[in-house]
Amino acid sequence: MKILKIFLILSSLYLFLNADDDHKKYKHSYKNLDFLHLNPTQMEKIKTILIDFKKEYKTFYEYKENQEDLLEDLMEDKNFDEKQYLKIISDIKIKAAILEVERLKKIHAILDEKQRKEFADYLEEWEIE
Repeated sequence: MKILKIFLILSSLYLFLNADDDHKKYKHSYKNLDFLHLNPTQMEKIKTILIDFKKEYKTFYEYKENQEDLLEDLMEDKNFDEKQYLKIISDIKIKAAILEVERLKKIHAILDEKQRKEFADYLEEWEIE
């Protein structure tokens, strides 16, 4: 009887863990561009854009980390400087938005009209946080 229970538990676990395997090939995943059906030229251009922006992302995230350290320092201070806090947060968001717009503008130029509509459905995944 114990063997039967163990078998049922393991079978259930296996089925549970593999239940959505069939859907994975149709599911969109983060920054996967297969759903756009890009031609080889488009794929290469977008790949180049993303590689070129990699250095800029690194610089931005280092900047963001330093600014977040300053925010922590502001919170630890005896007196809270709301203007400085707001300025730091605004600077981070503005730099992120500028970087995002530059990247999306370059990608936009490569896509055709149908691909832009498809890409727009997943635009949120491309936001810089």
